[in-house]
Amino acid sequence: MTESPKTRAARDAGCRVRRRVLLGAAGTGAALLLAVSGVAEAVPAVPDGVLGAVGNSSSDLNLPDLLGALPGLLSPGTQPAGTTRCDTVIQVGDSTSVAADTAAMLPSAGDTAGAQYRRVGARNVTVDALSGRAIVDGPGPDAKSAVATRLGRGERGCWVIAMGVNDAGAISSGSSVDADARIDAVMRQLAGQPVLWPTIASSNPQNRAFGSAAMAVFNDALRRATARYDDLAVYDWSAAARPEMFTDGIHYTAAATAERNRRFADALARAYPAGSGSTPAVRWIG
Repeated sequence: MTESPKTRAARDAGCRVRRRVLLGAAGTGAALLLAVSGVAEAVPAVPDGVLGAVGNSSSDLNLPDLLGALPGLLSPGTQPAGTTRCDTVIQVGDSTSVAADTAAMLPSAGDTAGAQYRRVGARNVTVDALSGRAIVDGPGPDAKSAVATRLGRGERGCWVIAMGVNDAGAISSGSSVDADARIDAVMRQLAGQPVLWPTIASSNPQNRAFGSAAMAVFNDALRRATARYDDLAVYDWSAAARPEMFTDGIHYTAAATAERNRRFADALARAYPAGSGSTPAVRWIG
């Protein structure tokens, strides 16, 4: 019998879904693996009744039931990003952001910070990054001064402050300026403007002043800061960073920088979605 175009389209759609969805039934420990934007994300627990709705084999797959169940299965950290209310994005960073907006240093031009922020709705993107930069003190214009200079030029928008690594190293080495004061030095300048501040990470660097304990001290200060500033959201990048992402324990591979750019953009869209104001929809994005 000749297959109608409608039947063929339905069969092809089912095949694509079967290739993308793997269901393993192991009691309450069943896991659902989803191919979302080309990245497989694991959701550790499938609620009771979902496996029954979709069946335990590809032949039992009920596409409408499965699609209806997906919103409840996706955790906040794996939900696809929407669009942001941020028309202008200014990222201020240290050496970990120097390659963030340079296509030649990334897998593709679409991996740049600019491309990723535009993907979620931004139109104007600036990445102001400098090797060795801390929030206060040199070398070069520190983040406090960089923000002040841009504000002096009349620049306004949503700010991504990708700072803290050098500050954590300075604090663990005995600096009298603690993490709270350093964060305040930036946030007080940006009152009324949306800010996303990712946490910081390292992985067994040669200089122990930059070890994970030092990073944790700064990240704890960022969590405290969310209670002081109504226009601050924190994205917990440290929870996503993996040892294989680092080249020297502090800086990132090209692939990791691309992933970091994507995650920062998604976090911005979650914190400040379209239609929102300067107060974040989510203060701590895990």
